[in-house]
Amino acid sequence: RVGDAIEIEMVSDGGVKSDDTDLIRGVVIGITRRALDTTVLLRDVVFGEPIERRVPLHSPLLRSLKVLEENFIYKGKRKVKRAKLYFLRDRN
Repeated sequence: RVGDAIEIEMVSDGGVKSDDTDLIRGVVIGITRRALDTTVLLRDVVFGEPIERRVPLHSPLLRSLKVLEENFIYKGKRKVKRAKLYFLRDRN
């Protein structure tokens, strides 16, 4: 869901059968639903630099997806009431 903190494990180099993986963590600020082309837009701050990354959910390079914390934006106290959280770009 939008507003959740998630961790994605993806294959970085060498194709689908490679053991070389990357961990991508971030807050979901948007989901684009287009059948097999469904993507998740993640936002994270690494070394003081904000990074946004669009990750396809049905990619064969995706190993696992884990929800770290639900409603991370409001510390789990209430739901996010927006489909896209683009206002977080201006916050930091």
